[in-house]
Amino acid sequence: MQIRPSKSGKCSILFICYLIMTPAQGLDTDKDEVIEYVSGDVKMQNNGNSRIIVLNENVKVTQGTLQISGDSATFEYDLSTNDLKNITVSGKPARYQQQLNDDGLVEGESETIHYYVNPETIVEFVGDANLRQPGTTTNCVAIKYFTETELFETTGPCSGVLSNQTN
Repeated sequence: MQIRPSKSGKCSILFICYLIMTPAQGLDTDKDEVIEYVSGDVKMQNNGNSRIIVLNENVKVTQGTLQISGDSATFEYDLSTNDLKNITVSGKPARYQQQLNDDGLVEGESETIHYYVNPETIVEFVGDANLRQPGTTTNCVAIKYFTETELFETTGPCSGVLSNQTN
């Protein structure tokens, strides 16, 4: 654990927790699955080199074992490559869960979830953030979770549980 002062003078806490026995990667096949959604309405528009898709009312997004839900979601696609760049979900709360390669489950919730897919998958929980993964629970103002390595950074104040780390 490392404590660093933030620009505003509050403490920002950096947790780096790597569980060697249980890497927290989503199922390898999830990224190859289609993205499915349920919502009350859908709005699409182009903005520069991006296509913006906005879903409203009881949004549920699924891609393989990945599930994100909330009150609204905004997708941003790169028009030149047709690749998904990110998804932003807002809710009271917005929720995230994904099956891990080792049969575990990672779950989180916050007021806003930013899900970035390129160049690496990062899930950012902002506002009353909570992250649960095998052996670890973290509650903070904000959590940035790197799915491939199970590293996360937080902005405090924070509380949580870190399990014993086994080689």
